[in-house]
Amino acid sequence: MRTRSIAVGFIVLASLLMAQTPVSVAQEDEPPPITVTDVGVGYIDGAVIGNQLRIRFDAATGINQPNRAEFLWGWPPPQGPGPSLDETNVDYQRLSFYLEQVFSEHWSWFVEAPVLFSQAEVNSDANGFSDLQAGVKWNLVRQWDRLLTLQLRTYVPTGKAADGLGSGHVTLEPGLLYFSQPAADWTLEGELRAWIPVDATPLRHGNILRYGLGASYHWGDLGCLQVRPVVEFVGWTVLDGQSRFATGPGTFLVEDADGQTIVNGKYGLRLGTGQGRDLYIGYGHALTSNRWYRDIVRLEWRIDY
Repeated sequence: MRTRSIAVGFIVLASLLMAQTPVSVAQEDEPPPITVTDVGVGYIDGAVIGNQLRIRFDAATGINQPNRAEFLWGWPPPQGPGPSLDETNVDYQRLSFYLEQVFSEHWSWFVEAPVLFSQAEVNSDANGFSDLQAGVKWNLVRQWDRLLTLQLRTYVPTGKAADGLGSGHVTLEPGLLYFSQPAADWTLEGELRAWIPVDATPLRHGNILRYGLGASYHWGDLGCLQVRPVVEFVGWTVLDGQSRFATGPGTFLVEDADGQTIVNGKYGLRLGTGQGRDLYIGYGHALTSNRWYRDIVRLEWRIDY
């Protein structure tokens, strides 16, 4: 029932925004339209629709409850499809390839293919293809200085859940993405997304709200590079589900994850060439005792074509 309510809520909100806020296009005396390279954030999903290719590398450490709400890992067997041993710590590196293609004025489709390398403290290390992601983006509001985009992302369980390479279930993730330029050289971006598992482990999986706000500033030019510092804060609130984790040799604890909130601070630098290519270097750290990971480093190469 809660899953259905979240999905219906997103649909109703999107419908109201479409009905009340007409899409407008820049006039001749206004600045050029927003493009992919105007997106400064590195962790929040960008609201801009455009043709782009992105290669991203993440290195995360300190994952102490990977099966919380079946967000990263599936629940252990025999109830779930995840790794068999109760885990105490996992580190991973992920290399992902993202392609987005515009197919009309306000629509685009995208696909993201990740490869995961996992080092676990209790379970065996693993590497291989992780869960494939695909979806569509739809501009609800498009003005010369702001965007509001509806995104639907689907996670397909192509990663081997028993090795910790995927969650073991399909997930639907509708979201609203926002972009604005409130002042010269400043951009403000945000997101609200709902993680909705499908056919996951009963009582163990959870619906999760994700929300974030980020700002970037065009600091200046360094030779041929445009320099933009970026600051983001991203949060997740688990609405239901459980977590199981090791408390000692051969012992474990199961606890309700309902209401647990995780907040991360993300700090980075985006370096652009001004020719539709840029590099993002960022670091994230958990600001709450609950966490997905303790620290994460991200490198990203993006091409706007």
